[in-house]
Amino acid sequence: MSNFYNKTIIIGRLGEDPKLKPHSKAEFQTEFYISNCTIRDGEEVVQWHKIAAFGKQAKLCADYLHKGDLCCIEGRLDIDTRTEPYKQYIVAERITFLSASKKKETKEVCHEL
Repeated sequence: MSNFYNKTIIIGRLGEDPKLKPHSKAEFQTEFYISNCTIRDGEEVVQWHKIAAFGKQAKLCADYLHKGDLCCIEGRLDIDTRTEPYKQYIVAERITFLSASKKKETKEVCHEL
């Protein structure tokens, strides 16, 4: 077993509605971008992060997340080596929906994840 650990936790707002597409015969996939801010040289800088979710999580994201919603993504960094230059994205392992308008639904949906 390796001594390395790949874990990312990020909170941000969706820049677009997640779009559901087939990944394999029995599984779905969705990709979307979330933004957050960081401070660099005393200035606020917006960063965009590509998120990929699979299976049941992908379906739930497509059903309940919308552009502008706040969510917390826990997952791992991955690199798509099929593209030049290589693109980095986050594979979601756990998604928590944080938008207040979805609060009642969020409790039920997150429990299923």
